[in-house]
Amino acid sequence: MQTSIAELPVLYFGTPVALISSVNPNGATNLSPISSYWALSDTILIGLSTTGRCYRNVLQRPEAVLNLPDASLWKNVEAIAATTGSEIVPDDKQRMGYRFERDKFQCADLSTRASECVAPDRVAECPVQIEAKVVRIHKIGSDDDQMVAAELKALRIHVHTRLLTPGGRIDVERWKPLHYVFRHYYTLGGWLGKNFRA
Repeated sequence: MQTSIAELPVLYFGTPVALISSVNPNGATNLSPISSYWALSDTILIGLSTTGRCYRNVLQRPEAVLNLPDASLWKNVEAIAATTGSEIVPDDKQRMGYRFERDKFQCADLSTRASECVAPDRVAECPVQIEAKVVRIHKIGSDDDQMVAAELKALRIHVHTRLLTPGGRIDVERWKPLHYVFRHYYTLGGWLGKNFRA
């Protein structure tokens, strides 16, 4: 196969979308869409910009909820994609089209549900909601990149009952996660096979 050198503006080859709930200084829950995270065991790493409200919130109160939307919620996610919970919007974000939004739940037409282990509310419509505490912040990239990876420990996992098998696992035939692929929304295709550990 022949290849060509490509200067890609982003490396989102296909990452799942999450809505991160965090607590604002006034006690209200902020909602931030992200598309950079991964998990291993009960540890989750999420990528955050240090210019965002979510980053400042988890520094002040190290708790969050990782709300995983399914494909049906893509318009709700996109409704808050260009919003920030910071009343003062940095110039670079203004140039990209960001605007301040006080109530992102209302803006996204989503409902709050109280968490059990952490202060931020969960997103009721998201089929998976993971309450977590922030245990570490890792600086990534160069100083100019203004990025961190927040390391979270899962404390409690809520799953819509319709997604669970009788054995308490996720029914992979019913789970249709929302993916972000080169700034477009997609979901999973057809089943191809299973890993030996499935």
